[in-house]
Amino acid sequence: MEQDGLIDASQMPMAHTAHDLMVLKLYSLATFALLSYDIIITFGDEVEHIWKRKLTPFTLLWFLIRYVPPIGFAFITMALHYPRWSADAHSCDKIALFPGILGIFTTTVIGIIFIIRLYATYAGSKAVLCSMTLLLAVVQGIKIWAFSSGKRLQLPPGASGCILIPGGNSVRFTCTWIAELIFDSVVLVLTLYRAITSNRNTRGSMCTLWKLILRDGIVYFMIILASDLANVLAFLLYPADLKALNTSFTISIIPLTVSRLILNLRSADTKLRPTTSDQQWIYDDENEILDINETITFA
Repeated sequence: MEQDGLIDASQMPMAHTAHDLMVLKLYSLATFALLSYDIIITFGDEVEHIWKRKLTPFTLLWFLIRYVPPIGFAFITMALHYPRWSADAHSCDKIALFPGILGIFTTTVIGIIFIIRLYATYAGSKAVLCSMTLLLAVVQGIKIWAFSSGKRLQLPPGASGCILIPGGNSVRFTCTWIAELIFDSVVLVLTLYRAITSNRNTRGSMCTLWKLILRDGIVYFMIILASDLANVLAFLLYPADLKALNTSFTISIIPLTVSRLILNLRSADTKLRPTTSDQQWIYDDENEILDINETITFA
């Protein structure tokens, strides 16, 4: 039921609501633990392949996708467990929107990273840069439109949590993950096309870095596909107090996976580079070298 524009879970049996809230909170905590654990176990690689290199604009992008999500996730965790925030309806209404804001911010930064990588692998193609930037802007606009329909879940007395769910139209809310899948699909298709043409032009002797980019790109897409599909199904089929169940996982798994993509590429670059100079190499069709760091500075 809805009351004053808010989804009303107070009409559900208290035991049922308490159980669902506990599931959501524990799932969120487990996701936060996963994100924190990954940062800890890869910190040595991060220092070696990110912070020991020359600082560039790409370093800032790395910092934003690496550390803003866990800081934001800590805030989301407090919003789920801190009773005083839940008691203030006006503040809770605003706090409930934070996961959507964090998701849009994170995917914007990641979208920029993918656009820069495509721009580099397509030898500085302005068409790729402009078209992908426009697509990213459209996708993020759809996300803002979709999340703007979200409302706070109204909980029964004694329950705590500022939880964002659809304000009425769940289909509109799911557009955010459908739009995300469209962008990621285009990135994957362009990457595959570039790799195939490169492989054809080099008579089947594909560069090792290209193989790594393809492998990690496909793995990333499959993870995001599964996560986004789970979100769509949850918001369409689950009861009101469980609709946001998988949102926390999506917010964390995207930056986690992209961080791994970057570390894998940097690690391979360290092993394969012909000199000790602080550059990251990708070979184009004629085996000329593109310096991605210069491309990032230019972009």
